[in-house]
Amino acid sequence: MDCKEFQRMIPGFLDDNLDVHLLEVFLGHVDSCKSCREELTIQFLVEVGTKRLEDGTNFNLKDELDNMMKDAWARLRLRKKVLKTAFFLQILVVIECITAIVLALTLG
Repeated sequence: MDCKEFQRMIPGFLDDNLDVHLLEVFLGHVDSCKSCREELTIQFLVEVGTKRLEDGTNFNLKDELDNMMKDAWARLRLRKKVLKTAFFLQILVVIECITAIVLALTLG
């Protein structure tokens, strides 16, 4: 992923609208690219910080962004587990169908 692609994905990340693959690529890039991390921080400040200022609530930008990143990594791990579980269950259904067909042909 290049930095321009990353920057186009920031709004999707902030809205939690990235699929599993894009989220993984996004998080990997932000961890390795200082300039993109800065761009994410700026956009986070504009979107979230402005809302906080309007509400009059206090916030710590660094802590909130760090928490958002930790939550994103946790969501990514969970989503990957769910996808692996779904794949495993699909395999079991296929095996069960094949077994039922073989039994029907054998007994029929």
